Amino acid sequence: MGAKNLENLNTTIKPKTLSVYGYTNYRQYLKDYYDFKKDSCKGFSYRSFSKSAGFSSPNYLKLVSEGTRNISLDACEKFVKALALEGQMADYFATLVQMNQSKLDREKELFLTKLKNLTPQSKKRELNLENLKYLSNWLHPVLREIVELEDFDESPYWISRRLTSNASLNEISSALSFLKKENFLVSNQDGKLVAQDNMVISSDEVKNIAIRNYHRQMLSQATESLDTVAMEDREFGALTIVLPESATDELKYKLKKFRQELHQWATQVSEESKSNQVIQLNFQMFPQTKKAKK
Repeated sequence: MGAKNLENLNTTIKPKTLSVYGYTNYRQYLKDYYDFKKDSCKGFSYRSFSKSAGFSSPNYLKLVSEGTRNISLDACEKFVKALALEGQMADYFATLVQMNQSKLDREKELFLTKLKNLTPQSKKRELNLENLKYLSNWLHPVLREIVELEDFDESPYWISRRLTSNASLNEISSALSFLKKENFLVSNQDGKLVAQDNMVISSDEVKNIAIRNYHRQMLSQATESLDTVAMEDREFGALTIVLPESATDELKYKLKKFRQELHQWATQVSEESKSNQVIQLNFQMFPQTKKAKK
């Protein structure tokens, strides 16, 4: 067989399964796997998958991928077999299922670390872990904004003297290095550090873990500021109200709209006048009573 014929033969060979690396939601992987198999394997269906996995329900894959059913440990082994996953990819899928179905953030973070270790170097970027790290340290968002100050100096010593919360020079240097490496901060034509506008966290699971941890840090800092920040420089308030449960969504909408209005106002003021401080503004809204039993 000539080289040309070999080349034509190779182009028709398709992978037997869809790579799971880079996924942080196993249900999304299953949806993509179904589309992949429908496109590459004639006669593939939910029923044929259930048969190969050993499930009695003909639409078990559909129920799981849509979130109606979870995957037990025993069922996970059957999924791995039917998905034709082997070695590290099989371990990755099983770990992914555990992370998505875990209720505790500390467990999710452990599983996410395991996913990172199981992922080939060439695929690590797809996990978007740089976004998780961005929100894992309160310094990162603060430093991303502090570069906009009129008198900003990149020196860790200058930054440490401007922060109200404690941070060592090493911590500041490390945070700056991370922000530059991941392009959260870039140098403009004048050599001045500026913040990138394209702040995108695309992975739901990574985003959820990161944001919850970020809010925990902000709540802790808010508590500390009661003792460390002068009363005239802070504003704390609390409002306890009675509302029907049906009004909760509208209240959340009003808070989000107010937050957007504040952000637009702050952006406009910063453009019109030179900025000289970084402000942290937190919104907390939560029920103090459990829902009434119906």
